[in-house]
Amino acid sequence: MKRGPISTGTATISAIGMAAVLTLVVAGVLLVPGEGAPDAGPARPLSALPVEVVAGYGDGGSADAPAIRISGGECAINLTACRIYLIDPKGVLYEVNAAILKNATLGAGQAAYVFHFPVDDRPASGYWITDEPGMVFSAAYHPGVHPFSPGGQWRIVVYDPGSMKNRVDQVLLITGPASPA
Repeated sequence: MKRGPISTGTATISAIGMAAVLTLVVAGVLLVPGEGAPDAGPARPLSALPVEVVAGYGDGGSADAPAIRISGGECAINLTACRIYLIDPKGVLYEVNAAILKNATLGAGQAAYVFHFPVDDRPASGYWITDEPGMVFSAAYHPGVHPFSPGGQWRIVVYDPGSMKNRVDQVLLITGPASPA
């Protein structure tokens, strides 16, 4: 009996069937029962740099206005090249603008502060980053920092476009303005 050439439909179905069988065989050989994935080590925090809430000099002389301190680490980052964002408890995204940055590169033993100081300029979000402690802890540059509003879980993200990674990605509990009595 003489047979004709195989159809492309039959060839395609046969190729898919063989690929499926080979995939199952390879998966069965690689995933030996009782073996787990290799231990990845201890869980790492999402922030490469230490971040904490500190009390700044508030408008009107109070010493309890919250600010965020980012402490420098072994791997220095250029704060002017990074994009810095805050996300409030309601999910609203704010871009953090640069205030005074005497040293744009945040390294070991240095700190930068994110604080709230609203301005009339609409393009500015009212959230600023500085490495000048006087902007956060005194009235040397302005009457005082304002509380983050609303209070709750705030997320800070420092994205480094050079490495295409978040250098900081952390959620912090920040209390908002006090309720009127």
